[in-house]
Amino acid sequence: MAYIICEPCVDVMDTACVDVCPVDCIHTTEGENQLYINPDECIDCAACEPACPVDAISMQSDVPSEWEPFIEINRKFFETFVKPETADEGTDETGKTKQGKQQGIPEEFVQIPEVPDSSLRAPYNILAMLLQPLLGAFSAKFKARLEEMAGNTLVFSSAVSTAINSLINLTLYPLILFFIGVKGQSANLFTSEGNLMIFLGIIIAISEGIYRFKDEFNSTVEQPSYGAAFYGWFPSLIATPLLLGLRSALVVQRKEERTTVPGSVLTDGKIYSDDVRERYRRYGMVNHVTELANHYEVEIEFPRWVPNSVAKQEHELPDRMPDYTYEIQLSSPYVPGESVYVPGESLAPESILTVQTQLDDPRFASVVGRTSSFPRGFTNITPISGQPEDFQATYRNKVLTIIISKSGTCESLGLEPTVHYAKLKG
Repeated sequence: MAYIICEPCVDVMDTACVDVCPVDCIHTTEGENQLYINPDECIDCAACEPACPVDAISMQSDVPSEWEPFIEINRKFFETFVKPETADEGTDETGKTKQGKQQGIPEEFVQIPEVPDSSLRAPYNILAMLLQPLLGAFSAKFKARLEEMAGNTLVFSSAVSTAINSLINLTLYPLILFFIGVKGQSANLFTSEGNLMIFLGIIIAISEGIYRFKDEFNSTVEQPSYGAAFYGWFPSLIATPLLLGLRSALVVQRKEERTTVPGSVLTDGKIYSDDVRERYRRYGMVNHVTELANHYEVEIEFPRWVPNSVAKQEHELPDRMPDYTYEIQLSSPYVPGESVYVPGESLAPESILTVQTQLDDPRFASVVGRTSSFPRGFTNITPISGQPEDFQATYRNKVLTIIISKSGTCESLGLEPTVHYAKLKG
């Protein structure tokens, strides 16, 4: 039975327990405010318990009742945590000792869903694979639903089926227009009318293909949709509701349903985020302020996953949250010539860092601001001691990092860029 790290560790994160652990089973990641013990690696040696200066570690069976939620918090942390690899130390060609990754360096935001097995029943999975050239002519909604039901792009892929169908149309459209052009007369490829109709058919096929793949050329679109061919629009009106109605007959149901708290964030195959923490991110409540010798560092986490709600299914929202637009302002209540701060006074000068965000993605226009799961954005107000003059901001992996210089410009700080470690699964 593993040990559990409880509430006293929050915002303390003393690493004395890490130093005494013989199997390196105590971990955390960037953005977390406590340490966690991996229950699959813990050998119950009890070395960490007396080493903790705040008495935060207990055997799972001995966790006090008010701290029992930390058992589940600890378990959920390791659903997405990927242990960093430690390179073997040795010497390189110059004779210098090589420095490998140290145990405990955070694997940042590793939330890559695994590709599930095909869920279409036989022989429908084989039919979907063989009929991709024809099914590719149907609407984007039909193909997206079928791809989700197949559960495996090797069985059916919206992109692949549309591409094959577009290539077929390069031959189909010129032939149809050619026979329309000859008007039932004897077909002759060497007449001006026939050549003109063939050329026109090729132009139409290429133009239609570019339009169907237009989302691939738009870098702001996270999940491209692939439209229907000219002759596939009307059949799609009938085929799409028919496909949804036959879902239970076509798809193999899960043997065990996933269970979790209501409204949690789900992706295909696993639960990748704690719903409570993700909800806090949507309201700008997951942030950290660190004061260093000559600057402040403010980190604000943005939402990563779309909450699993009725609105998500109804409006066909993606799994991942898009990037928010944001505006940063640094203001001081002291106005030159009007306000004077005298050193030694009880009230120190204080500046205000304001970060205003907004979810502007058009896909979310019909739901944003209408339910608590989809706020329009958030305003984060952080008081900063003193009267800083300059700041710089970087946005990476859904984390906004703001460096505020205590005096002078941020360039004068000579800070090294933040190193982000990530190991992608799959």
